[in-house]
Amino acid sequence: MLRIRQFLLATVIAMVAVACGSGGSGISQSSGATPLIATGTITGFGSVYVNGIHFQTTSATIRKNGQTVDQSQLAVGEVARIKGSKDDADDTGVADEVDVDEAVNGPIDKIDTTAGTVTVLAQIVKINAGTSFSKDIQPADITGLKTGDVIHVSGMTDSSGAIVATRIEKGSASSPLQVVGTVAGLNAGSHTFMINALTVDYSSANLTGFASGAPSNGDVVEAQGTSFDATTQTLTATHVQREMTDQEEAGDDRDMEREGLITRFASATDFDVADKPVTTTSSTEYRNGTAADLALNVKVEVEGMLNSSNVLVASVVAFEHNGDIELQGPAANLSASAGTLSVLGVQVTVVTSSTRFEDDGSSSMAMFNLSNVSAGDTVRVHGFESPAGSGKVTATRLERLPPSPTVIVKGPFMAGTSPDFTMLGITIDGSAATIDDGHGGMMPLATFFTQAAGHEVRVEGTLSGTTIMASRISIDDHTGDED
Repeated sequence: MLRIRQFLLATVIAMVAVACGSGGSGISQSSGATPLIATGTITGFGSVYVNGIHFQTTSATIRKNGQTVDQSQLAVGEVARIKGSKDDADDTGVADEVDVDEAVNGPIDKIDTTAGTVTVLAQIVKINAGTSFSKDIQPADITGLKTGDVIHVSGMTDSSGAIVATRIEKGSASSPLQVVGTVAGLNAGSHTFMINALTVDYSSANLTGFASGAPSNGDVVEAQGTSFDATTQTLTATHVQREMTDQEEAGDDRDMEREGLITRFASATDFDVADKPVTTTSSTEYRNGTAADLALNVKVEVEGMLNSSNVLVASVVAFEHNGDIELQGPAANLSASAGTLSVLGVQVTVVTSSTRFEDDGSSSMAMFNLSNVSAGDTVRVHGFESPAGSGKVTATRLERLPPSPTVIVKGPFMAGTSPDFTMLGITIDGSAATIDDGHGGMMPLATFFTQAAGHEVRVEGTLSGTTIMASRISIDDHTGDED
């Protein structure tokens, strides 16, 4: 399933732009360009960025779920796999091929708002601060979904096999059912195999990409169908396609860039990212962390080359996280050149190569970035405090929303004198707020003050000068990271 997300990342990358090509030929290289396969989340369009690389996609073949599509059918938050080339001098690239394969498409069978999960085709989908939603899902979180909704999920697989969603879109009742994952429990006699808790019946399916003509345990496949039995958790497949491995896709020596979660961890020199093996050396460069930070379900981007054993030897390991800070309010003090703005008085820095930009306002611009934001626009920022304790935020996501008087802040609780407290330097007046106890009930303000210390708190309300008059408060320790 991680590979599926990698394909989704590839699609994004293709939009972003580093050449994708099949086999070992057909790469549109310029002088000094290095052949590359990159897998990661699409963060923007126009000048498209994937894994910090600005890809040109003018001549790229773009596919989504195996079908050739126009770039306009891709979306921020989808995972793409791009085959092409990169100019090491300026981190720009040219995409020959971009492939996006959604991890699972189907009706929601179960919703667990406490755990932040939904179940689709027997696959557990985790929703967090790194999940983008299509505009027709309101509110843009798990509460905007209901049982029976058909959704399309892009994401990355964690160590348990669950899909950590990077984007969720609404589908229709006629949408094809689809799941990407690793074949297990193969029964050649009954023509069935398992993808996590899902049974796939391929007895009547068109099979493609299998050297032996049929699936084998360990194959990563994309299974599509039109019939799902919720009682037996069985998908009757009409088409099953084996996904190519990185080494098969490369066909020659080329750099690899892989974004994903650590799905197996034995040591700092022996672990898997997106179910694919990685090793490090004494020359590996670590960014935003050290080797000691490597662990299961940590989100990283690794760069390097495959060795003779098809293990990615990492020259760079960069640690990534969605961040547990949330700010919603009017944009102010904008500087596109500096990559900064303020929201509710908090200074926010955006990083063009890694911040995810989304326009959910009335214009719904596809080619959207900070230069399109005007003072007073309602924006939502997800990010992390940097440096720690500074009260400044580095944005991992920046969304423009329809105009709204509602402001939101989520972050670490700071002590105050009841009914006031502070978060990120913002004064909160909780005197008129409804306070959620986290178990479906309410708590008095005095109890909140005794329990909030050391926790993350989420506040909704309206602005009165520089003070937020809270209407709803909750203690919320769910972080934006995958673990």
